[in-house]
Amino acid sequence: MRNKILMLCGMLAPVVYVIAVIIGGILRPGYSHRSRFVSELIEAGAPNKSLLNPLFALYNLLTIAFGIGLFTRVRAMSKNEGKVSGSPGALLLVAEGIFGFLIVFFPQDPRGAPVTSTGKIHIALAGLSSLTTILTIFLMGFWFRTISRWRGYSIYSFISGIVVFISGGLAAYTGATLSPILGLMERITIGGYLQWLFVVALKLFSAQTPGSE
Repeated sequence: MRNKILMLCGMLAPVVYVIAVIIGGILRPGYSHRSRFVSELIEAGAPNKSLLNPLFALYNLLTIAFGIGLFTRVRAMSKNEGKVSGSPGALLLVAEGIFGFLIVFFPQDPRGAPVTSTGKIHIALAGLSSLTTILTIFLMGFWFRTISRWRGYSIYSFISGIVVFISGGLAAYTGATLSPILGLMERITIGGYLQWLFVVALKLFSAQTPGSE
């Protein structure tokens, strides 16, 4: 039952994130999802931070909880081969959630404002979050390969990881050049990860027992 709840956390996390972004965009006049970073919704001095910060913090706490549940499931289901990729993948997901949670307390500097130490930490944490996200997806893809009836999820994970990797690179480029589509590219990257998170959590939630499939 406890593990089911942790799997449910993985399904709820993307929902909370999407709700936070939608609410933030609605409440901020002139904000463009196509040309603005998600982090700008909670940047230093941004309006509605008091509402959005708890939502983004909740998203990351749910991700951490799912990562813990995923680690437990991997250890219960896997032999040595699976644990080599699955265990680090699950722990990296926990790390991704921790980095994301810390980002809430180290907001992005507003565009055109002087660079601050908090802003620098934000960039570093965002980079670590992106790296752990990609590694998690690929490592869990290798884990799915070790479970015969779940190998389709291995291909699905690899495809999702490639999409996140490519769009993430484009998001970094458009962000550095302040392209008018930087928000769109970032959302493709984030969406690629969130849909993977939801699908994997749903699969593990629906599995009756660790050895049922």
